[in-house]
Amino acid sequence: MATSRRKPEKKSDLSLFELVERRVENVDYIFLPHAKARLSERDILEPAVLDILEGRHGRKRKRNKRKDAYKDGNKDWNYCIEGVSPDNEKIRIILSFDEKMMLIITVMWVGKE
Repeated sequence: MATSRRKPEKKSDLSLFELVERRVENVDYIFLPHAKARLSERDILEPAVLDILEGRHGRKRKRNKRKDAYKDGNKDWNYCIEGVSPDNEKIRIILSFDEKMMLIITVMWVGKE
């Protein structure tokens, strides 16, 4: 008989941002192949994404809870964090976590702030 995995608890804004900052600081993150392809296609630079995730000054980091999603069988939720590039273009980042790494799933432009 298969064991069913329980849906993990959704992280609060504070715990999510603390975990994201810790994973970036410790270089415990990976841009998954889909995210790497989207960065290239959309001409988004990895440092701009990391600046948003770290909450650097001027990057206007915020969480978009309406875009958070859970898929059955995943270890954690997919979280949506948004911010702006140095050119004030809005960027959306979808990420998740496993035991050791922050998984950056996709990155996209959303529009002018």
